Amino acid sequence: MELEVAKLIAGAIVALPAHGAAIGLGMYFKSYNDALARNPETKASLDEKYFLSLAFIEALGIIPIGIGAALLFG
Repeated sequence: MELEVAKLIAGAIVALPAHGAAIGLGMYFKSYNDALARNPETKASLDEKYFLSLAFIEALGIIPIGIGAALLFG
């Protein structure tokens, strides 16, 4: 019984970085849109960096979810 409770607590704690990644994505989208609104000519150079950074931020949210699922169901 105590092991199951520990698994549930660990799964909940591991989910916290996913919330941080969601907040980071929101801030990143806001900054990108502000930059394009101020200077639309830089879209080509911003897009290259934008998608790479987007993938890294998204991975920071997906990896903890996978770890949490492994702790809960594994």
